[in-house]
Amino acid sequence: MEVMGVVGKKIRQLRKESGMSQFQLSIEADLTKNQIGRIERAERNTSLVTLNRIAKALKVQLHELFLFGE
Repeated sequence: MEVMGVVGKKIRQLRKESGMSQFQLSIEADLTKNQIGRIERAERNTSLVTLNRIAKALKVQLHELFLFGE
């Protein structure tokens, strides 16, 4: 699987663990719900700046989005 696919799955996992919907995460990260969906499904590459906004919204460190297999 490509890196963004794994990162997208990790974002989805962390989002669900925190009890957030895609809409709630999009508001917290100042993104659109569609952007969150595309990132989770690895339909688009995204910048580190955007990933950092998502990490902050999920209340995790950026590097945690890259901890695979956990």
